[in-house]
Amino acid sequence: MLKLSTITLAVAISSSSIAQTFIDAPSNKDFKTMPNGILYKSVKKGNGKVTASEGDFLKLNLSYYMHRGGKQDSLIFTSQNLPDKVVQVGVVKPIYKGDLMEGMFLMAEGDSAQFIVPADSFLLKSAGSRGIPEGVRKDDKFLFNIKLIELTPKAVVEEKRKVENAKKEAEMSQKSFDEKNSRDEYLKANNITQAPTNSGLIAVVSQEGSGAKPTVGQKVTVHYTGYLVNGTKFDSSVDRGEPFSFTIGKGQVIQGWDEGIAMLSPGAKAKLIIPSSIGYGGRNMGSIPPFSTLVFDVELLKVE
Repeated sequence: MLKLSTITLAVAISSSSIAQTFIDAPSNKDFKTMPNGILYKSVKKGNGKVTASEGDFLKLNLSYYMHRGGKQDSLIFTSQNLPDKVVQVGVVKPIYKGDLMEGMFLMAEGDSAQFIVPADSFLLKSAGSRGIPEGVRKDDKFLFNIKLIELTPKAVVEEKRKVENAKKEAEMSQKSFDEKNSRDEYLKANNITQAPTNSGLIAVVSQEGSGAKPTVGQKVTVHYTGYLVNGTKFDSSVDRGEPFSFTIGKGQVIQGWDEGIAMLSPGAKAKLIIPSSIGYGGRNMGSIPPFSTLVFDVELLKVE
């Protein structure tokens, strides 16, 4: 399918939003009907000898127009307005009657062609629209003008993906190694020898509380101050003078918090050392860089 992740589409179509650029509407008799119902017309043959296959990767010059009643076509989208003037599409098997993807299998590098497809099916099933935009009628068609600029074979795509995955794995491994080193240095500098839990959490209790520890579904109220292992403070409810409340075990906080706070009784104070695997992982949280071990000084104020 042509997905929004691979092709930029204008789907907010109405009589006021359609660009008023008109071309002569081609007659349907100029087109051939393909097995799944789309209309196809070859405009120009390129120098490519091999047509697209499933798994290939295509770079296209693409524009499409409203094709209504065979009278006039109004421009809806053109890749000429994009920075690199192309859209990128991975070739997959057609999945519905009238799927534009069927036409990709007819094209070789350098070819130009036109396709007429049902507008509603394209918007809902290819573009991923949640509904039919205002101004699009049930019997409307889209006329696509497509030129295949570059065809990358499946084998090349897979090899490139393999290299990229290997690079990402190496980067992840290095980041994990760096994080562990910085965490170990912090533990050593602060004389923390307590063994981590199975998840990697280290909870160092400095003041015992009293009463039952919170369980899944209970609301807790906590004061906290959060640091990176290099000592940088990134957040503090204490500084704001506003305790933080959440429900245990409902995914409202990072895993390290759910686990760590559940280890405390009301009134307890502790230091939670949370590796990124049960923290924010590889996400960039602004003041918290990706793959950061977090240190929280916490006090469990109340359990409800």
